[in-house]
Amino acid sequence: MKDQEFIAHFDGSPEVTVWARLRIGPLMAIAHEFGYELASYRPGLRGAPSSFTFTRDDSELARRRAAWAHYHYRINGAWWATTTPGPSLTAISPMRAGEARFGLFLYELWPPRRYLVRIAAVAGAASVLGVVLLFVAWPGALACLAVVLLCVGLLIWGPGWRARKEAEYRRTLEDFERQRVYWSYQQHGDAADSG
Repeated sequence: MKDQEFIAHFDGSPEVTVWARLRIGPLMAIAHEFGYELASYRPGLRGAPSSFTFTRDDSELARRRAAWAHYHYRINGAWWATTTPGPSLTAISPMRAGEARFGLFLYELWPPRRYLVRIAAVAGAASVLGVVLLFVAWPGALACLAVVLLCVGLLIWGPGWRARKEAEYRRTLEDFERQRVYWSYQQHGDAADSG
């Protein structure tokens, strides 16, 4: 889908469902800028589009952000205009922030305990299957051993990697919101955190 097709969904309705195959970062960025937050996500199977359900965020900041996004979109199509202060090598794009927002949503959807229990279950099943295959087909037992070792590695290093990635996503979103500028003719642009 193109940006215009995504934007057409975010018309102020309390709840919006969008089906998309690719371009999750832009979808999340557009939804955020137009005052929506992701409520649920159902991945599509075998190339089918995924379902994203958004709810309208009625907070003051979200309404202000949406008003500016609508204004800029109507004027020149640049819905992202308040998110970037101008040309900069360190500026975070709305799409990168959208990807971070989606990553955080998935981390909240899959808490660490749920993730660790599933990996432990796979390791246990591979161990049992490996013992059975040891007497029937030893190459299969070696494959099971490899799966068990991979799972043990994920159990040991996975939570740390996940915590670092979550912190990176949060830092990206904080930096992204810090660079936001709402223009005013009286003040020649004011930063989002100053007003």
